[in-house]
Amino acid sequence: MKNQLFNLFLKKGNMVIDKNEYKIRLQLDYENGDHCLLAPSDTQDLIQLLTRLSQQIWEDENYTKSPYVAQLFVENQNVFRWQIDSSELSIECNESKNDIVFKYKGNNLLHLEINQVIEIVQILERLNN
Repeated sequence: MKNQLFNLFLKKGNMVIDKNEYKIRLQLDYENGDHCLLAPSDTQDLIQLLTRLSQQIWEDENYTKSPYVAQLFVENQNVFRWQIDSSELSIECNESKNDIVFKYKGNNLLHLEINQVIEIVQILERLNN
């Protein structure tokens, strides 16, 4: 599995994404703020990238498929949170500006299981419509 590093420059901030073994690493850079802000086109780019990387992992013959055990916390229909190791990732919809807000507390580098990534993609698709 060839590793590639992707750097998405967003409406506010940027995301660095790559594969590490059978996880997807996500690093957020807020650029003088407390969150990354994704415009609808940024969100679509992120969905396509995460889907492609997830598919590469899923189709790897050495990847061991396992049940999804991570817990998603939903505060309301527009705020979603995950506990990932000692960190927390949150995604929320800023309806007034039609943008999506990404935040994390804890480690700057998140190692996402494939099932978490699929769940994130599904939420991004719903929020982006």
